[in-house]
Amino acid sequence: MYAALNEKSQLINAIECDNQEEYFCPKCTLPVKLVSTTATPFFRHENQRDNDVNEREIHKKGKALLIEAISKLGYSDVKTEVYLNKISQRPDILVADKIAVEFQCAKIDARKLAGRVTSYFRAGIDNYWILGGDYLDDSISKQHLKFISYNVNWGFHIIMLDTESEKITLFYEIRFMGPFNKICFRRKHFNYANLQYLFQFRPQLNSNKLTDITEYQIDRIRKINNGKTNIFKLQFFQKNEIKVEDYLMGKKIAMLKPIYRTHHWLIECGAVPKRLLQPLLDKKRS
Repeated sequence: MYAALNEKSQLINAIECDNQEEYFCPKCTLPVKLVSTTATPFFRHENQRDNDVNEREIHKKGKALLIEAISKLGYSDVKTEVYLNKISQRPDILVADKIAVEFQCAKIDARKLAGRVTSYFRAGIDNYWILGGDYLDDSISKQHLKFISYNVNWGFHIIMLDTESEKITLFYEIRFMGPFNKICFRRKHFNYANLQYLFQFRPQLNSNKLTDITEYQIDRIRKINNGKTNIFKLQFFQKNEIKVEDYLMGKKIAMLKPIYRTHHWLIECGAVPKRLLQPLLDKKRS
């Protein structure tokens, strides 16, 4: 076929495409792939081998598991791949036309994520992101931090779904520990089919733990040698008449909220903390 629908449901000719969007068949609305290696570009339906990342089998199975689990909660209006013309988005799952559930398997940068989250909230749609595929892990690393959300029951948290074991993992009470922002967390597993147990989970949170700055960490700080850090150390000494390393020796620091890119030791010494881009923590509505 020589024309397909883009993400805004607009019909577009293959020769006008730059392959930066997802495309869909005008007849069946299934994903199609742009083939531009021939003299005349065209679209064809994707097959299992070269299926787009967002429509891989793991993604399809994850959506099916989530739809089944959400339906068991009593929701009757559960849809998938509905195009929302107002915000030009197609959520993985739409519940009662007011809740979007995204099963994110492919890597996405923080700014693109922020754009999608902001669009949902401006439209009055709550959105929840569950990680799998390329993001599935037994631990939390820096790549996961842009997906952090918060509530009073779990603190800072992230949810993952393993479609192979059909287990949902809640990483909760996520915090930074120590002067170099080591990520620490607690973890609880749930069967996908019993989401009510996840929502009923009420752990005892303890976010006030203090940790010592060790001599090894002090030595790491001492050996840091770059322009910005050296300027900061010099300014700190000029203001306080003591080296940063000596000031930090023997100090205890509290666990830090996982929202800063600035290392805890810099904040402890007076540096202005810079925020990470975490869209789910900035739920701005129009």
